[in-house]
Amino acid sequence: MCVYMILLTGFSYGLGGDKFVYMREFEEYPDTFTEANDYIFLQFMLKGQMPLWTLLNLFAKSVFHSFYAVQLIQSIAINTAVCYIASKYTHRYFLFLLIYFFSLQYFILNTEVMREGLALAFALIGMHCYLIGRKVFFILLLLTGLLFHISAIIGIVFLFTNLKVSWKTLAIAFFSAFAIWLLSDVLLGKVIVAALGGMGAIVGKILFYSIQASTIFGFLRSAITFIIFPFIIMYIAMHNEPDEQRRKKMERIIVYMLYLGILASSFAGLARFYNYVRIFYLVLFAEFAYTLFCDKKLFIIRLGTLIGTIFLIMLQYMIPYKTTGTHYYDFFYPYTCILDENRSVYFREVAHTEAVEGEISDNNVRNIE
Repeated sequence: MCVYMILLTGFSYGLGGDKFVYMREFEEYPDTFTEANDYIFLQFMLKGQMPLWTLLNLFAKSVFHSFYAVQLIQSIAINTAVCYIASKYTHRYFLFLLIYFFSLQYFILNTEVMREGLALAFALIGMHCYLIGRKVFFILLLLTGLLFHISAIIGIVFLFTNLKVSWKTLAIAFFSAFAIWLLSDVLLGKVIVAALGGMGAIVGKILFYSIQASTIFGFLRSAITFIIFPFIIMYIAMHNEPDEQRRKKMERIIVYMLYLGILASSFAGLARFYNYVRIFYLVLFAEFAYTLFCDKKLFIIRLGTLIGTIFLIMLQYMIPYKTTGTHYYDFFYPYTCILDENRSVYFREVAHTEAVEGEISDNNVRNIE
């Protein structure tokens, strides 16, 4: 199944939205490494792209002269890492792969956030190394991920996950996120923005994601999506795990999820950091779903959480795009491969443009003085 998933997106054509940006940029890369140093510097300063991503594109352009080499290498990295993590933290391999696929995370990591997918591949293995006591490997792998995408820096938070969790922890996390959300304009205006200063693409991207705002209803939906439902699923899965060592690892993963959930709920633009715990979350989701009908304890809560989670996933499926008359799932369906380079799929690029423009509308941007 791992090989199948690698080939499915490795030999795809025009899936996703962000991929069209990567394909267009790839055509601008030089055919040789003679200007590699200058190109790495320019890509970093002008586009905020990290050195290893630039080197990967330079390698593919000079050796294979095809973007397909980039997407195949990226697909090998992320899907191998995901399947390796699943093999270590769940016995429900196929159920996990179904959830990974139908939740759209498979397509998102392979086509929408390709640079971040590479960083995540190294971060996932690094976090596993940390959990089994190989902390040096954790640092090395996290630094490698960071050289693909700056978001991998959130992996540092994993160092501070040695905490006990209970139902009380869920309440603390929720109210912490709410308090930060209330104060977010002040925090951004007087702390984050002031601390950044300077110019450059990296700073620009941080500011872009930081100024995105949400209403109280947006916050509540985010809190349910990123904190409440995941905690219930992961906490119950942890308690159903008979192996003590694996249960301790799960507890650290839950703490990490709560940290990222607080960020994603209180700062709308930082939701992408949640990708760094989402695979662990889906792994425990497979355990949760498998044991749903094994006992009647908290059955109504467990069933309601499952239904609510599926409903939230379906809401994401159905995001509409007026310019093309399509929905979010149309980024990935129907499937198109490299044997049929039909330019009709470029409607996805138009829909992606609408999605990006929607992120920077006045309705969801905070005022910072």
